[in-house]
Amino acid sequence: MCGLARADTIMSHTDTLESYIRRMELVHEPLDDGTWLVSTGNLRHTQIVVKIQEPIVLFTTPVFELREDTPDCEALFRTLLELNEELLHCAYGLQDRQLLLSGAHPVETLDFNEFQAMIDDMSMSLDSHLEQLARWRPSPTAEEAT
Repeated sequence: MCGLARADTIMSHTDTLESYIRRMELVHEPLDDGTWLVSTGNLRHTQIVVKIQEPIVLFTTPVFELREDTPDCEALFRTLLELNEELLHCAYGLQDRQLLLSGAHPVETLDFNEFQAMIDDMSMSLDSHLEQLARWRPSPTAEEAT
């Protein structure tokens, strides 16, 4: 019985998030049960992974990978901390060597306005911050460019 209740709850949250994505008219692709790749249509064509991971919904977008030759990481980390101060619903962080912009919200209390605020905060932040982060962003390799 417990397994069924959990499956029903996840399905209900999945339907709710799917309705929020459709209501915002976001181009999206389901990746898995309760996981979508959402394209925001902002200036930078940001793609955000939205994933139900009980008891929260995770919102994540990769920014760029730090490499061995990334210049002046101390200045980068200081800049990221300063940029985090401007953010309302998300924050920059590292996962292994990948710089991410991510946020989370309890799935039980996530309403449409909070969902939209998270997507908008991430999209607008990347539009305004990527230029400031450009000096640390690696140039694409020949393989990545194709």
